[in-house]
Amino acid sequence: MSVYETALRPLLFRLSPDRTHELAQLALRWPLPWQVLSRLSGLREAALGAGSAGLETSYAGIKLANPIGLAAGFDKNCELLDSLSELGFGFLTVGSVMPAPRFGNPFPRLVRYADKEGIADSMGVPSKGRAYAVERLKDFDRRRRVPLICNIGGFSAEEIAQGFLDVEPYVDIVELSLMCPNVLKPGEVFDYTGMLRDVLRRIDKRQKPVTVRIPNDVAVSDELLGALLEAAVAEGVAGIKIGGGRPVPEPGLGTGRGTLHGRPIADAALENLKRAVRLANGRLSIKGNGGVFTAADARAMLSAGAACIDLYSAFIYRGWTIARDINRGLAAGSA
Repeated sequence: MSVYETALRPLLFRLSPDRTHELAQLALRWPLPWQVLSRLSGLREAALGAGSAGLETSYAGIKLANPIGLAAGFDKNCELLDSLSELGFGFLTVGSVMPAPRFGNPFPRLVRYADKEGIADSMGVPSKGRAYAVERLKDFDRRRRVPLICNIGGFSAEEIAQGFLDVEPYVDIVELSLMCPNVLKPGEVFDYTGMLRDVLRRIDKRQKPVTVRIPNDVAVSDELLGALLEAAVAEGVAGIKIGGGRPVPEPGLGTGRGTLHGRPIADAALENLKRAVRLANGRLSIKGNGGVFTAADARAMLSAGAACIDLYSAFIYRGWTIARDINRGLAAGSA
């Protein structure tokens, strides 16, 4: 076990998950300590030297030195890129970047299930807004170390399309989050496919690859997922991200319910990935997500057809060496 798991995590986990999240982000605001730690621990070697271990891959046409990335949600406002880029990830996903500042849902927003290495969240897409994030991206663009994916959110096709256009010059891939505007009547199903087509029509002159984060309720349905994938292929989408998150009641959250992540969703995430691989039939690049904590977990997704994997919960439970550790395990053929 790492120093983080044996010494630091027990102290952090005495605090509320929301407070721990704030402290982690505060610690990552200063790049210099992470640069030093990276050199001492071989963290950057996992990203920059993994090519010699045969871990190179590509996602949506972008080459990656290794297949393990950080998922959207941790660095929502693109503020921690200099530090995060030192931790051995093959790519970073930032966002969701929203059009305007949003407070998000009431606190508490996070609940841990430490014995199961799970998390329930009800963040509500808090954001400092697109203008703020774009300024951070501009600043980082001159010193980029790893490929960068920006997840764009919004509650209309117009908002999402404008977000794509605003961040496109500063990132390698733009990932679209198709968000229901919460105006549905009971029993109605949101038309994600229609929204995707509308967004893509508005960005038909795009220069960078566009990918789509598959909504969790779509991921579990052959019919809904198949329709969305066919639209994506027809409109020139380069890839998709698919996970295994599911809604759960949770009285410890301010909203009383949230989305489950981490180890408890590993099996569902792998099944959803296999479904997407089957339906895509080689026409799209696929990023897996959900319950990946070890090289064995990652290998299962890669063997099932994922081009790469992004993670978040394992970053919380296993600490800043998670990408290095998984990549070393993959290279060695171990768990």
